[in-house]
Amino acid sequence: MNVTIFRRLAIALMLLVQPWCAMSAPLRIETIHGPPWGFVGSDGRPTGMMYEIGNRIAEVAGFAYTNSLIPYPRTAADIENGSADFTIRFGNEQMTRGAVPVGVVVSMPVIVVGPAGKHYRHLDELRGKTVGIVRTSKYVEQFDTDNAIQKYSVNDYVAMAKMLSMRRLDAGIGSSVGLYYGAYMAGIKAADLGAPLVLGSNDFILFFSRKNARPETQLALKEALQKLTSSGEIRQIMGKYTKSFSMDLPQK
Repeated sequence: MNVTIFRRLAIALMLLVQPWCAMSAPLRIETIHGPPWGFVGSDGRPTGMMYEIGNRIAEVAGFAYTNSLIPYPRTAADIENGSADFTIRFGNEQMTRGAVPVGVVVSMPVIVVGPAGKHYRHLDELRGKTVGIVRTSKYVEQFDTDNAIQKYSVNDYVAMAKMLSMRRLDAGIGSSVGLYYGAYMAGIKAADLGAPLVLGSNDFILFFSRKNARPETQLALKEALQKLTSSGEIRQIMGKYTKSFSMDLPQK
C-alpha cells in the first residue's frame, strides 16, 4: 500500500476513534467533602447524600464514572479548569464562569442558628456579629451582600456546629440539612442550638464543566435527574440522612 495513502487512512481512523473515546471515558464526579454531602463512613468507604445522588444520576444516564470527595472550594476550581466533569452544589461567581447548570437537584431552606438560648428574628440583628459560613459559600443575597455582618469561614458544618456549641460564633448560616447534620455528626443535638431563623432557600444544582461540555452528555444527565426526581428516589436518598434529626422549621 502506498505510504501516503496509509498515513491518510491512519489519520482518518484516529479522527473517528477520538470522539468515541471521549464519550466512553468515565465521567469524573466531584462531591463536596463534608457531612452530609460526602464523607467516609464507618466501613471506610465514601458515602453521603450528594455522593449517592451523583452516582445514581450517572448510572441512570448510562455512564461509567468515578466520584471523588473534594473540599468545597476546590470543586468550583476543578469544574472551571476542566479536571472534573460535574458536581452538585450551590452556585457562586466561579460556577457561573466555569459551569453549565444542568438542573436543580433539590432546593433547601437557608437558616441562621445561634448558640443555645439565642433566637435571631431578623437579619439586621446579625449586623456587627460574627457568623460562620462554609468557605466560599453563597447563601442568600441579602446576607451575602451585607458587609456589616462579619463572615467567618469554616471548612464544614461539623466545625461550625462545634464552634457554635462553644459560643465561639454568634451564629452560623447554612442549608438546614447541612447545618443540622453537621451538628449531629459533632454530637450536638439540634435542641442544644438556638431556634432557627429561615432566610430563604437555595438550590443544589448539577453543574457540568464548560470546558468538557457535550450536549448529548448533558441531555442524558438532565433526563436521568428528571427520572430520579419523578420516581422519588432522590427524596429517599435524602431521607437516609435526615431521619436522625427534626426538620421542622418556622415559616419564613
